[in-house]
Amino acid sequence: MMPITRSDLEILLDSPDRTDYVVSAFADLTVKDGFRHFAETNLANIARQAGLALSEAEARQVLDEHLRPILRAVDQADPAARGLAAFSAPGRGLFHTVELHFPVEDRVVIDEEPFVLPLLERWYGDPSYLVALVDSHELHLFEAHSGHAEHVAGLNKEVPTEIQRDKPRFTYKKRFNDAWHERQQQLTNDEFLKGVAGIISEHYRSVPFTGLILLGQSSTTAAVRRLLHKEAASAVVLEHPQSMRPGPKAQDVEDDVSRAMEQWKASERSRLLGELEQRWSRGHLVANGPTEVLDALQQGRAVEIVFGPDRTMAGSRCGSCGYRFGVPTAECVYCGGRTSSVDAAQEIMRMALRQRIATVHLLDRPDRRAEDPLRRSNGVAALLRAEANWSPPGEGPEAG
Repeated sequence: MMPITRSDLEILLDSPDRTDYVVSAFADLTVKDGFRHFAETNLANIARQAGLALSEAEARQVLDEHLRPILRAVDQADPAARGLAAFSAPGRGLFHTVELHFPVEDRVVIDEEPFVLPLLERWYGDPSYLVALVDSHELHLFEAHSGHAEHVAGLNKEVPTEIQRDKPRFTYKKRFNDAWHERQQQLTNDEFLKGVAGIISEHYRSVPFTGLILLGQSSTTAAVRRLLHKEAASAVVLEHPQSMRPGPKAQDVEDDVSRAMEQWKASERSRLLGELEQRWSRGHLVANGPTEVLDALQQGRAVEIVFGPDRTMAGSRCGSCGYRFGVPTAECVYCGGRTSSVDAAQEIMRMALRQRIATVHLLDRPDRRAEDPLRRSNGVAALLRAEANWSPPGEGPEAG
């Protein structure tokens, strides 16, 4: 089963501003006693308790109307699915289900917007990559997600038997240097590498991946990147040196790719925390906490957003101007409009996904005893391209 796709999320993010209700339900389809799950019973019980707690009769009626098709979707889910997310809002023409390859907690949420935080956390915390391991005569293509790399395609090229380095007038060092420079000049004209780039581009465009990773000698991966289709080339997130084993078995190559991915993830974590420490020490080009991060996103200043393990963040959204705040507030400081409660972490991830400008990183604790790396910034921080050039009324340098 494929991981969550961008289209699964975008259909939920692009809903218009409405005041009618959306019922969001998450069902754990993990088999409990060897042959069945209890998601339908659990969701019905949760909905019943929620109905008793709701003060608005309209909300209780919406919950009752939407629960029946949601339970039917749970009953008809693919047996291979480990979880299901369902979103229902007939007034908007919305009924959307996402079968999940990971378990979720049974949960029902009724609100004015779909509750998609568990999906966004999975999208950013467990991204899917297309990984290409390539050299001058061989390609192995992998789909990597959920900590595993699955071999999906390969390509081989016959190596010529007559090569110039065998001529006795060349010394070993001269033969090596001449062959290397000749190879550099010819790589982008190499028919095999053109075919490699075509296969990578076609596969990337046919499946919704988070990014593309190229493994191999730096000269080869650089040439392949130049030959890729524009959309695939712009999606490259990593070029990593990696040797091709002679006569590799698929499992050997899969192990190499998995190790390279783990090394990259560790280096990314170190890079992010190191960059944050530098910016924290200087107090420059960094946003701390949900309020500052939301401001930076809405002003187009955020480049990278880093969440810690604790992503419970209450926020608010103005019903008039749409501005988001990282704290609960009854009135918008910009237009004076009424606000409603929102999940600030969800709003940050939603905006980042919509804008496609800032990347999001989720840093969990390496172990339970480790300290939250984002504790000093209230769970979230952002690396900025520019400082704010304006502030809310009463907070500027001329205030007071």
